Amino acid sequence: AGVDIREQKLDDLADNFSRGFYTFNGTCNGVSYRDPTTATPTVPSGNLSGFLALINGCVTTFQKGYGPFFLENRIGESNIYVEDNWKATSNLTLNLGVRYEFVKAPNEAKDLINYGFKNDTDNWEPRLGFAYSPNFESGALGRIFGSGGKSSIRGGYGLYHGRLFQSVFSQSGATVRFNPPNAFFYNQTGVTTSIFTPTRLTDPTNGFVFVPGPQTTRHAITIIDPDLEMPYTQQWNFTFERKLPWATSLRASYTGNRGIGLVKLGLNNLPVHDPVNGVLVADHPNNAAAQRGQVIRPAADVFCAGTTAATVSTACPNVIPIGTLEYSRLVPRINERRPDPRFSTNIIVNNGAWSYYNGLQMELIKQLSNGLNFSAAYTWSKSIDTNSDATSLGAGDSNQNGNDAKISRAYSRFHTPHRFTFFGTYRLPFFLKDTGLKGKLLGGWQMSAVYKLIHGTPFTVTGTGIDLNLDGFAETRPYLVDPSVLGRSISNPQTSQQLLPASAFRSPTSVADFNCCILGRNTFFLDGVNEVDLAFSKIFRMPWEGHSFMVRADMFNAFNHFQWGFPNTTYTSSSFGILSTGALRYSPRNIQVSLKYNF
Repeated sequence: AGVDIREQKLDDLADNFSRGFYTFNGTCNGVSYRDPTTATPTVPSGNLSGFLALINGCVTTFQKGYGPFFLENRIGESNIYVEDNWKATSNLTLNLGVRYEFVKAPNEAKDLINYGFKNDTDNWEPRLGFAYSPNFESGALGRIFGSGGKSSIRGGYGLYHGRLFQSVFSQSGATVRFNPPNAFFYNQTGVTTSIFTPTRLTDPTNGFVFVPGPQTTRHAITIIDPDLEMPYTQQWNFTFERKLPWATSLRASYTGNRGIGLVKLGLNNLPVHDPVNGVLVADHPNNAAAQRGQVIRPAADVFCAGTTAATVSTACPNVIPIGTLEYSRLVPRINERRPDPRFSTNIIVNNGAWSYYNGLQMELIKQLSNGLNFSAAYTWSKSIDTNSDATSLGAGDSNQNGNDAKISRAYSRFHTPHRFTFFGTYRLPFFLKDTGLKGKLLGGWQMSAVYKLIHGTPFTVTGTGIDLNLDGFAETRPYLVDPSVLGRSISNPQTSQQLLPASAFRSPTSVADFNCCILGRNTFFLDGVNEVDLAFSKIFRMPWEGHSFMVRADMFNAFNHFQWGFPNTTYTSSSFGILSTGALRYSPRNIQVSLKYNF
């Protein structure tokens, strides 16, 4: 039994774009900036180019934070636990326990911000485990389990809570420190408005000055679900271990866990799309004067209405005008359709994500005998979730289709279906009995080896974002034309474009596409690891007591196997599918020689 009481003072200084942050991409202020040097038959006008937008003086998004940058956070928790081991029989031991955690909601010492959720008081964590050593002297069970001490069966279950402040609110994606009234985060994108001029790079804010207090300018805030609580995981395992001849043992394990109430950054105050009744625009100064208090409706051609001579494309080859009280994919009138005209798209922090992991682990262990010991392990596993990174919203791995958890369900970004590792050492048998100079120099060397064979992790194909359902969130994943390509590993530059052909995808062109065949997240796999590390070492005993001299040579990635990184994952790019760079973890062969004298 025990008590764990913690009172923490976490003072931090976090600047958030206090000098402004500019983002440039190929679509800016209603104009498409395309690079004609990248033209292809499928993209005759060339790919969108953020660089061309920059040199033409157009910023797509401008962000700037206004205090407070320094916070004095105070958090605390009180935990108690009870645990007991009960030896029920001579070969069965039970481990029983329970833990209770009371975690305070964080507060800022000077009340500069309000984190918006309550103390978490209902965190009971049961623990159950057992260890059983079968004892069968003969028969089939004897051959499987052996006599006492030859095998063991172990298992356990536990429930474990995570933490909110340390893992979420200390990161910029879910911070509330820039919510008014004491702070403000300016974040504007799109076309020219009264508070944003994308073509004025010296000051896109039109002279905005932050004054503490309620803000009249449309802005985004971070909303905390008042019922937010600590996420938790249920973990379980079952293991069978058996001693074998030749000083070896075999271990087989099943492990699993389920993440419940994991933190998710959802989207709030998205535009309303009502094809039947239209959308009533709030009569508010933040909305355009021409639409205030009016009902706006989808255009007849909701996909292409608003196409001008400057924006014609393969998907919309003709000029199609749009009315003042109409909206479309190209002229979405996003802000006018928001339920609350005071805000743009808000982030809401809630417990809306979940995960599952199941894995089978096999391990063969040989203890040291005759100069040899090794461990060989293989894991076959599957990990799925609705979001692999709570604080990354909008990337290919995250909630591409807004708040729909069903569409976000997929392999985890870190899913690794197969993993094999081998580690061993062997004392070379040469010249061990030679007491002469040859034996002293060539005898007694030891070789070590590590081999890693690991399947690649998944990645997502994306492209230019298209707001198919007109909810203000652009879906960047394409329409899947050829399902046979799913699940392929892209690991060879000679075949990567054949295995990941652009013809297998196309841009979505209707809401019907959204309801049918939008590509899932994490549906293809990167190159994996295939790496060998070797080491040779020898200890020379010196004639003085307690003195020795060691020589060691290490070869990391001894066979210099190259691991490819991400291919070009933008399906609208002329270089889509091409492998051109190595993985972040890849390191070429590295040989290291070290000498060590001990005394």
